[in-house]
Amino acid sequence: MDLSDKTIGVIGLGYVGLPLAVEFGKIRSVVGFDVSAARVADLREGIDRTREVEPHELAAARYLTYTTSLEELRSCGVFIVAESR
Repeated sequence: MDLSDKTIGVIGLGYVGLPLAVEFGKIRSVVGFDVSAARVADLREGIDRTREVEPHELAAARYLTYTTSLEELRSCGVFIVAESR
């Protein structure tokens, strides 16, 4: 199975999910999902209040988008669940 053209969905943008999403987002299409609208809004502005990822790293992830919408995950062919709840 060739997954090289599939969008990756990362569910949970905490201390595990965000660094994963950022690294993958440097080289391929990634949808980062989190239930916190405030978290997603910050990340869209290049701000990580948890300081897991530096601003220049967030900016380098040019293929990464952030969302709170489950609907946007429909485009993903691969999922990584990094949620502890």
